[in-house]
Amino acid sequence: MKIKVIINPKSKNCSPRYLESMLKEKLRQYYVDIEDTAYPQHATEIARKAVEENVDTIVAVGGDGTINEVLNGIVGTDIALGIIPTGTANDLATFCGIPEDPDKACEVILNWNLQSTDVIEVNNRYYVTSGGLGFPSEVIRIANRIKYKNIIGKLLGQLLGSKIYILAVLYAILMKKRKENFLKVRWNGSSIYADSLSLMLNNQPFLGKHLLMSPEALNSDGRFDVCLIGNSKSRLQILSTLLKVTFGKHVHSSSVSTWQANKLVVSSEKPLAFFGDGEIIQQGTRFNIRIIPEALKLIVPAQKERS
Repeated sequence: MKIKVIINPKSKNCSPRYLESMLKEKLRQYYVDIEDTAYPQHATEIARKAVEENVDTIVAVGGDGTINEVLNGIVGTDIALGIIPTGTANDLATFCGIPEDPDKACEVILNWNLQSTDVIEVNNRYYVTSGGLGFPSEVIRIANRIKYKNIIGKLLGQLLGSKIYILAVLYAILMKKRKENFLKVRWNGSSIYADSLSLMLNNQPFLGKHLLMSPEALNSDGRFDVCLIGNSKSRLQILSTLLKVTFGKHVHSSSVSTWQANKLVVSSEKPLAFFGDGEIIQQGTRFNIRIIPEALKLIVPAQKERS
């Protein structure tokens, strides 16, 4: 087996040199090539080159953003994706039961238990966990601004871990000004035109580890779960709804609509940022979204294998 390891050296929970040494030792029975990322989207470039080199497995060492970049280089191929989770939230690894301890995560890779996983495509970009428009995109921007702005932000990110997204939510609510955000959403012959706080399209139940946006979502059912939250003039009402999200209770609110689909088109009057896997991946006024069933071969612990 030929393995390519892609390391994001800026991930908060790892020493790249230690990981390189550990991975070379653990995977010494296979041919292992290790490369660090140096700039945004570099992992996608490395992954595409690895595809051309007939690599069997790519191991992404980083957070959901690093996984997203690798995904966009290998989606639809036969390459297996292993994960050493060293990011802030590690949503995909958490959902799949992949341990955050690098040594134990490496054991999962060695066992090479594969699960075919659905991927969501939006305007020719891909993500595998959760994504959407509106308020969550602003939360992502704030959290990333805190984490990467300066040394204090980096220390705060390391201290809070995934709770940095809760801080970003509170800050976004405090600073939020009332703005209309009308979206037209069309799917399977149905449509909604609504002033929305957020529109989420999810491939798993939670994002940021603490927000249970789509409690019933699965990444193996050939559909994504949609959650549309209506806009509000009241910060208190927004806070109340988002507190319910932490327990998945928002789905019973009158201001929330949920459904499942395999294709969906969203249009807006003004350009909006769309995020996926914890990163802003594009901006526009029209988003064509579809599920691609079993487009990713993911290495997961044996107990996560579907029957």
